[in-house]
Amino acid sequence: MILMMKKNIIRIIRVVLTTALFVSLTSCNKFLDIKPFGKTIPQTTEEYSALLNDMLVGIDGNNSSSTQTKTLFLNDELVCKFEEISDNLETNLTQYPLGSSLAFWFGNITNDSYYENYYATISRCNIILDNYEEGRETRDGQDLVGTAYAIRGLCYYQLIRMYCEPVTNASEQFGMPIVTEFDMEAKPVRSSLEQTINQAESDFKEALKCNVQNEMYRFDNDVVKAMLARLYFWAGRYDEALTQAEDVLKRHPMLSGEKYKKMSESAEGLVGNQLIRSDLIPQNTTVNLNKYLGARPMSIRFLKLFAEKEKDIRYNLYVGKKRTNKKAFFAGIRSAELYLIAMESQYHLGNTTEALNMLNSFRKLRIEGVEDYTQATLPAVDETEYIKTDCKGNALTPLLQAILNERRKELYLEGDRFFELKRNGRPEFWVMKNGLKYTNKKFMYTLPIDPSDIQLNPAIVQNEGYTEISYR
Repeated sequence: MILMMKKNIIRIIRVVLTTALFVSLTSCNKFLDIKPFGKTIPQTTEEYSALLNDMLVGIDGNNSSSTQTKTLFLNDELVCKFEEISDNLETNLTQYPLGSSLAFWFGNITNDSYYENYYATISRCNIILDNYEEGRETRDGQDLVGTAYAIRGLCYYQLIRMYCEPVTNASEQFGMPIVTEFDMEAKPVRSSLEQTINQAESDFKEALKCNVQNEMYRFDNDVVKAMLARLYFWAGRYDEALTQAEDVLKRHPMLSGEKYKKMSESAEGLVGNQLIRSDLIPQNTTVNLNKYLGARPMSIRFLKLFAEKEKDIRYNLYVGKKRTNKKAFFAGIRSAELYLIAMESQYHLGNTTEALNMLNSFRKLRIEGVEDYTQATLPAVDETEYIKTDCKGNALTPLLQAILNERRKELYLEGDRFFELKRNGRPEFWVMKNGLKYTNKKFMYTLPIDPSDIQLNPAIVQNEGYTEISYR
């Protein structure tokens, strides 16, 4: 892949994986270029609002945005790509030539420019947060500033999920370079994972203080609290995740029946208890993506979770002829995810009775006439599943596997499964394409740092597994 550096030097960058596989990586040094060259820093609320809205239209799915903010929630196309490399679809049964464009293993995402996009977005948020003064304390100003904080926090959250290993001992693990102010000469190194989590948390809390009111800015307090719940959940801070999730659920309760069906079938706009959505205007994305996704059937591993078949409303919404997908893509946050976060948080906090009660309540909302589980009637742990340990490294219990199964079913085609595999043990598994065997290795759940940043600042440590970088 061609790289354009500051002085118009063109290089080809190649990263060599420890498995002797070669993956071309895009590179980026935009997070160092915080001040826009040859441009005037905005002055008025209207000018800063225009800068912010350029980022927001990217989230909405408008390709006219100058920033790639479509990656903040993973838009429909990226949700599809992450689903393609997970174990919900059967890669080995892909039909060609229609399926030739589908991703098939983790190596297909190590080349993507999420790192570049997130730091480019962070730099724009920094322009607002460091320079906006006149009008900052007005209602419009607080809406603008709060949204900038929320978006920056979201960038750091996504960087943590993609470029850092799962949280075990956050103070000892590598985090991400933290950039919060203008400094053209700075060469930030990787902070600790704990510091990066704290940065995202701080940004979200600053956004809450601003209490965004204008619907145009999307990131109201319920959306921010939902993102905080996600952050705390990923960080293993389950008491805080539970608090945030339960608070939002008070105002956005769960849906069932026809209301749930209508929401699940919607391909655009906010419907039901969806809090925020990427690709609000998908421009037939669902139709086009499903056309190609139809070349790959759902895996038996996934389908066997629907033991009640048609009695489970999700089965009818998801499964088409020949096991092909018919669900509408969704990239964003909705109440069911928060309920699942609260449920699993209760489990990890040792409140297994409450977790079981929540599981039974959840299943009643999705499965007609389903009977409650008891500790004695929970299905035994399925040892053939890829996830064999929880996020703490403990062997799965019947209750936790049942909770994870409901999450897997509910959040299918919403960009969640890859990160669930990463969060719970990073299992290795292989797939076939064109007669060749490709193994999804443990280290590949953590994406490589862009090589250009290491070239500019050798003090930045590359992630494990990506051992050689050659520049020529």
